[in-house]
Amino acid sequence: MWSVRGPCVVLIFHLVAGAAGQELAGGGEENIVRGDNIVPDDSDYDYSHFLPLNDFHVNDFQDDVCDNEICWSSICSGAEDLDNTMQCGCCPNKRPVKLEDIDLTVSCSPSGALVRYNLTDVLGFGLENLTVVISYQMEGEQDSLDSQEVENFDDTEFSWPGLCSGVSYQFCVEVTHADMSKLDEQNMCQACTPHGPPASNPSSLLVSGGLTYLSASWPAVSPQCADLTYQVLLNGVTQDQPTDKTSHMISFLDPGLYNVSVRAENNEGHSTQPLPSTLYTIREITPPVDVQVTHAVVNGSLTTQLRWNKSIELEEESITRRGYLLNLYTSEEEDVPRLTENFTWDEMETSFIFNSSLSWNTKFSLQTFFGNHKSNETELTELFSNAIELSPPEPVTVRNVVINDTLAAVIDWVTSVDDGFEGLGVSITLWTKDNSELYSFSVSNPQNTTTVILENDLPWDTMVTLRTSVGDALSQGTEPIKLFSALELPAPANMTVTHTVENDTLTVEVEWEDAIVVD
Repeated sequence: MWSVRGPCVVLIFHLVAGAAGQELAGGGEENIVRGDNIVPDDSDYDYSHFLPLNDFHVNDFQDDVCDNEICWSSICSGAEDLDNTMQCGCCPNKRPVKLEDIDLTVSCSPSGALVRYNLTDVLGFGLENLTVVISYQMEGEQDSLDSQEVENFDDTEFSWPGLCSGVSYQFCVEVTHADMSKLDEQNMCQACTPHGPPASNPSSLLVSGGLTYLSASWPAVSPQCADLTYQVLLNGVTQDQPTDKTSHMISFLDPGLYNVSVRAENNEGHSTQPLPSTLYTIREITPPVDVQVTHAVVNGSLTTQLRWNKSIELEEESITRRGYLLNLYTSEEEDVPRLTENFTWDEMETSFIFNSSLSWNTKFSLQTFFGNHKSNETELTELFSNAIELSPPEPVTVRNVVINDTLAAVIDWVTSVDDGFEGLGVSITLWTKDNSELYSFSVSNPQNTTTVILENDLPWDTMVTLRTSVGDALSQGTEPIKLFSALELPAPANMTVTHTVENDTLTVEVEWEDAIVVD
């Protein structure tokens, strides 16, 4: 072997002694060979096992290696003789690892990816410091979503849960060792794009709410894909539009029991896995309870104090207007209240003073309201009329007197109400003996006597009745009492008759003594 070196080119001539340079057995003829040691007539000779060599016939740089099957054959396996060393000079120190060596396959769906591989062949390469890392990433992205180092080289598969439908992923097996060369493919990948609805639904569901709404919340489904949304269902029926949030509020619900559930959806449909669900009751708005009515006379006025308690608890964080309605009715025949007063949620008492603006028979009811929703009304309750028993005065007496030579009747009575107040009085009615009303008049409390003069417009047999009055309300009347006719009318006594004639005129003068006895 000899070589010629130039500034840029090294020429190496490899002389091979072989059968072509020897005498043919039995022929004795000398076989002529060319200077390159190739038999001229042997043009079909196979030279593929000869590899390009550098000038030192040693592969000092793993980046300058060749890829030939002879490198992995027995010819180059531990070659020591000059011939084999020259043929295997550009081979890498160790056989490189390529994709076909690990039988890499990938299957994927939204539920996850399964990566299958086989390191059996690679383990036969005699590689030192062998490291295998499995990873995956979105196609076109540099950073991996996850990576795992293979600890047991006998393993043949690895899986990742949860992928986004319609997204292309790269699943890679990276093999490194102490004798890496440019022939090692190192990061061997396969692409896979899953399709289908989300693989799972939220794992749990929490529901809270108020009188007319409920709010559902849930943990996010993994992975959180760009087209992932959630749909809330009530009793199996979808409500509102899907949301990309992990909570949703549904308003304007009627009272009742609701089965609340949520499912995950994407552009290809909704998950078919079991749905998390819970039962939630939208309670009916109920009116206040423990309604108390008390009465007292304060500074001469009848005062009614009302108190009540809330029947339900409402969420404090809600800003919805809520409170109570107090309805006043002046007649049970009224379909709508004459007056309605509003109270805040924390106001649970009020008072009314009896006066001419409110009827004695006024009744009230209470309601709870929340937003535009109202509870039923409580039963109608008397506001004032149960403060006292409205009964007629008792006893009632009539005595006759003469006032300025005129007969009069003095009426006295005792009121049936212990504590008088403004608006309380007695109504006095005069009647004929045929029970035709002549006229009435009222006497205010605390007066308990009045006088009626026998005048021309009153008949002798006038009767009188009394009733307790409170505002526009009257008690039953007393039994009729004779106003004047109870007085005995005896004939005049000591009557005398005197006759006189004056100027031819006869005059008769009659005189008598009044026999009527008036106390």
